[in-house]
Amino acid sequence: MNLSEKSRTVSFLLTLLFGPLGLLYSSIAGGVILIIVAIISAPTIIGPIVCWVLAILIGDHSTHKHNKSIRDFKGMMAGKAAGE
Repeated sequence: MNLSEKSRTVSFLLTLLFGPLGLLYSSIAGGVILIIVAIISAPTIIGPIVCWVLAILIGDHSTHKHNKSIRDFKGMMAGKAAGE
């Protein structure tokens, strides 16, 4: 289990610059799905643009959720160590 927090700034910059490919930093499953959707919808031009914006939003949400779960887990473990 990865117990280190991820940077929301790095997540934002990666998804802003690389779109769904940058989403792999914060959400591997989300990144793979959006890459596939972007490739399939490439002839429409709108599809990849929507995927790019979604990658930015999903990346931030995934990073926030990951960091929250890490903090909650560490807090729970600190409580157990203190004998609560």
